Amino acid sequence: MTNAHYRDFKELSETRKRKLGNNTYLVVRDDGGFGVRLHNTEVVIHYEDRIVLDTGGWYSVTTKARMNEYTPFHICQKDYNWYVDDMPYEDNMIIELSDD
Repeated sequence: MTNAHYRDFKELSETRKRKLGNNTYLVVRDDGGFGVRLHNTEVVIHYEDRIVLDTGGWYSVTTKARMNEYTPFHICQKDYNWYVDDMPYEDNMIIELSDD
């Protein structure tokens, strides 16, 4: 799986447009990644080979919506627990992307 969002964010970072949505901005990181910042938390960080997910403690409908919108994964909730494509979610979760 290639990271199409990473390519899109790289193109977008070369423009002046950084607002992605309501209270949501693109962040160009010093480590080469691109963050999706919701309020003061980078809820998604894209690298060429991996994606990092982090609620920052804000398990909200909006946080989940941003994760779903800006990743190729499906984040859902069942019995108060979050899942990423049927894997239990945890903050600072790193999902490695293969070269398929």
